[in-house]
Amino acid sequence: MARRILWAIISVFLVAVPVEALDIQVKDVRASSRVVQASVELRDVVPDRFKRLIDEGGVLHVRVQTELWESRPVWDRLVYPAMIRMFRLARAVSGRDVALTDAEGVSVMVAKREVPLIVEMGDRARVNASSRYYVHVIATVGTLAEREVDEVGDAVFGRASESNGLGSLGRLVFRTALQVSDYLQSVSAETRSRKLSGQEIIRP
Repeated sequence: MARRILWAIISVFLVAVPVEALDIQVKDVRASSRVVQASVELRDVVPDRFKRLIDEGGVLHVRVQTELWESRPVWDRLVYPAMIRMFRLARAVSGRDVALTDAEGVSVMVAKREVPLIVEMGDRARVNASSRYYVHVIATVGTLAEREVDEVGDAVFGRASESNGLGSLGRLVFRTALQVSDYLQSVSAETRSRKLSGQEIIRP
């Protein structure tokens, strides 16, 4: 009887206090003009374990890897090289939202619950109308030893204030190429879209 009561209490607690976790949804895959784009939405982008860090003025790094695959009977085929995008997340002035900054330094205010992204994947000419495809997305949110990253970038490409065009490009590529193994602590999520015909993707 005591065991049944204990399990009942635990069940009520789990229902009453849902745990927030990073989640991904692929909303759409469409060719805009000559470029195939994936509309991706990150949900609960600030997991519970990192909320205090953000509230205290810390920074999170978000890595989003997006791939378009052709679904085939034996071996699926990667249509384009994986697109990797890096962002920084920090507390916005309002406190309720967060500032999402891309590798080029462009910032937008986004809600902590839902972060929409448009990822350009490649030339629509590589999509066959009669084939079937799906999008595979891996997202990682976590902390980096940012000072060490900046110091290495400065040593290789020069300081941002002193860099010429080539140096600035080098810094951008360097920061974008960060791997999941570079995170001190992180939370990851992974998803696949439903299978789409090529005709669905390239339709006007």
